[in-house]
Amino acid sequence: MGSFVLSEEVSALDYNFEPYAGRGTIPEPSSFQITAFKKGLAQMVEYAARNDDIDVDMDKLPTSEYAARLSRLLREDTSEYDEKVLQMIADVCSNTPSYDDLTALPFRARQAFLGWIIGALIVPEAPRPATSP
Repeated sequence: MGSFVLSEEVSALDYNFEPYAGRGTIPEPSSFQITAFKKGLAQMVEYAARNDDIDVDMDKLPTSEYAARLSRLLREDTSEYDEKVLQMIADVCSNTPSYDDLTALPFRARQAFLGWIIGALIVPEAPRPATSP
């Protein structure tokens, strides 16, 4: 009969932000924290969808319209949106890493961490079958 060893099935949420910030282990989030994080992500997606014409096939737009939309997007101030996302991450991570740690990271590093944390918390690896071959 097989056995379940938690440390073999669920790895620690370790992060290393050196040389920009520290390193550590994120405390295991509570169900409440995960639910709040999911809700916050859903609200951000809804906000982005309301402010974008999602039914338009960008590949089929005339060059001038494509350029105009891209220019508008690049001029848009997303700092408030970015701050909310970083605060949501700090909250789901019990402030380890902190909001300040996250803001110390360069943009691409923050984006990579966001992708990693969503993957680790919201879309974890599929569980393995309980039976061995």
